Amino acid sequence: MPQNVMVAVLGEGEYLPRLIRAILEQEVIPARNMFLSSKNKAACAAAEGYGVTICEDEAAAVLKAEIVLVCASRREMGTELANISQITIKRVLVSVCDDARVNVDYVRERVVYGTEVIAAALEKDGDGKLSASYEIGPNVRLFLHQPCRDLVNAMC
Repeated sequence: MPQNVMVAVLGEGEYLPRLIRAILEQEVIPARNMFLSSKNKAACAAAEGYGVTICEDEAAAVLKAEIVLVCASRREMGTELANISQITIKRVLVSVCDDARVNVDYVRERVVYGTEVIAAALEKDGDGKLSASYEIGPNVRLFLHQPCRDLVNAMC
């Protein structure tokens, strides 16, 4: 069953287009509930033809969303978070990274107080199959745990 939440998807790297396509193909949320930045060409290309909402930049996408998925390598995560760090208050920010060191504390140090944080650490098994493990911050509203997991698990 599709989740009825508003989701901004930001970031860079190999997992970003894969995550966007997986969410849209599996209809985890209605396409109109996904917000992307027009400045992120890879994200827009991955969502082409699905009817997602394209915003002028990352900030506009975040302001329209309840859940913000930020997909990046550990090296680039700080840069991606810096672009939106002051406008994430009262939103759930889900970091999606293949490095477990990008945890809740790492993200909370880089965003404004009042941001609810979930860290999704991606891992590949011996066959190359992707899985995610989650660290959930103490202030994340309980009813948003499962939608956040469903969004990331679409790719796994």
